[in-house]
Order: sequence, then structure tokens, then C-alpha cells
Amino acid sequence: MKKYLVFIFVLTVSVCLFAFPFAGAQKAQAQVEGSITLYTSETLTDVQDVANAFMKQFKKTKVEIYRSGTVEVTAKLQAEMQADSIRADVLWFADMAVFEDLGKKGLLLKVDLPEAKNIPQKFVYMDGMAYEARLIYQIIAYNTTRVKKPVYGWKDLLDPAYKGKVGSASALYSGATLTQVTTLSKDPSFGWDYYKKLAANDCKIVKGNGGVARNIATGEYYIGITIDFMARDLIEKGSPVAYVYQKDGAIYIPTPMGIISKSKNPELAKAFVNFVLGVEGQKVLVSHGYLPLNKNVPLPKGVPSPADIKILKTDWQYLEQNRDEIRNKWGEIMGVM
Repeated sequence: MKKYLVFIFVLTVSVCLFAFPFAGAQKAQAQVEGSITLYTSETLTDVQDVANAFMKQFKKTKVEIYRSGTVEVTAKLQAEMQADSIRADVLWFADMAVFEDLGKKGLLLKVDLPEAKNIPQKFVYMDGMAYEARLIYQIIAYNTTRVKKPVYGWKDLLDPAYKGKVGSASALYSGATLTQVTTLSKDPSFGWDYYKKLAANDCKIVKGNGGVARNIATGEYYIGITIDFMARDLIEKGSPVAYVYQKDGAIYIPTPMGIISKSKNPELAKAFVNFVLGVEGQKVLVSHGYLPLNKNVPLPKGVPSPADIKILKTDWQYLEQNRDEIRNKWGEIMGVM
């Protein structure tokens, strides 16, 4: 009888130990429901895949997406701020200076996300007001049927052999390109003189980095500036494209995610950002060629460790204070208004 009672006691304790955490997890997931709106400059198909994966896990949720270029997304956000009617719950775009400004104005929610422990702490911005989602860089890509000599970095774009066949996105539209222009124009090794030389080599300007990558793949451009994951995607599809992380320094493009402090559904917004940082969200991003941040997700094959990629320093305060001047000067030099 005593042995029987001991068995019942152990069984009861075991059931409680397993059941209560499970019930707690079910309750936590049940609380995550409703809808949120995401404002983003990321590639729509990629973001939609992330959102779909999240909604598959959290079945009573909906993630609505507004997507455009960084400049247009921030313009929409600024207009809503002035009207004191921000419709976004989550932000995800390539302009760190805007995020820092939002943080200073108290418009971002400071959160301590469970998955933050699995990403490098330097990618937890403003003490938890924003988080990096994955790593991307502006690199030099080229068409392997058109370019036969070695490519090393920024100066290769000035080669007279490529005159009229060099491509770049527009700093008037692309947040990544605006970051690049801010960085190089302030760097004593480049300065505005670099862009004058680039313009003299008849650099062609399209709206976004995706357009540059596609034109390199077709051979319309021999060489140009684009984003690393876009080049990898084309290579995987069989296009004659190669790319380099510049020996003189690539441009790291922060693409933070943050939650609006007046979000109508902050718990769902937290769950979404946490999902993106987690293994499942990171795997979706890696499937589109991005470099993961989560330590439990391996790098894509053949990609160097971020520790081995030299990057140029960006002065975010300078960008925030001189945004229009930078755009206007770049546009004047490149003949784009």
C-alpha cells in the first residue's frame, strides 16, 4: 500500500511539472491574437513569407504590411506623427538615424525579448527600443561574362573600361544607398570627390538595389553597387553574377525592427519581433539569402563570418542632421533630381 501511495504521489508531481508549464505556454500563446500593421522597406515577398510563418504558428493573428522604399515609408510615418495618428505597430526599415530619433521622442517601446539572448548584444539597439533582424551589406557585384579582371572594391567602379556600364540605386529612394553616400562622403579616403568620379564614369541610376542586381544579371550593367543577399539570390538561380565584400570596406546596412510605443496591440507586436529573432523566423530569412543573427542558425554556405567582413563606419547623427543636404548634393553630382 505504501509503495502504491508513493507511486501515486510521484505520478501526480510529474503530471504537474509537465502540465503547468505547458498550460502556461498555451495561455501565453492564446493571449497573442488580433492584428498588427508592419511598415517596412524590406522586399515584400521576403517579409510576407516571415509574416505567413508567424501567422501559421499564431493562428489567431494577422500581420498587415505596408511596403515601400525607405524614403517613402519614413515620409508616411512622419506625416502620421505630425497628425498624432501613427497607424503602424511595428517598423522595419533601413534608416538607423530615424530609429534613433523616434527613440529620443519616446515613440518606440522598450522591450526585453526572450530571443535577445541568442543574438549579439551590439544588435540590441537603444537598450531594447529596436533590434536588428539580420545582417545585410552593400557590396560590389558584377557580371562574370562581362568582367574578367579581379574586383576588389569601390575603386573598381571608376575603371574607364566600365564607363556607362556601372549601376547604382538612388539615394533619393533607397535607405541603403543614402547610408552608403553618407558613409563614403564623410570618409577621407573617398569624400564627395569619389561621386564626382563615379558620375564622370557615367554611372547609371535606378530606383532600388533590386533593379541594379537584375541589370547586372542581364549584362546591361557590367558592375555595380547592390545588396549581398540580392546577388546571392541571383547566383542561386544560375545568373552569371559574382560579388565581393570590398577590401576597402563594405557598407553595413542596419535594418532595425521596433515597436511603436502607442501600438494598439503591443503583445502581438512583441511576439512578432521575437519570432523574427527566433530560429524559425531566422530560417525564413536565411532561405532568402540573408545572414542570420541568431547563434542557433548557421550561415548560408560559402558566406564569410561577419567578423571577417570589413565595414566602414557610418555617422548616424550626421545623417539625421544633414539628410536633405546629402540627398541634394548626391543628386546634383549624379545628375538625378
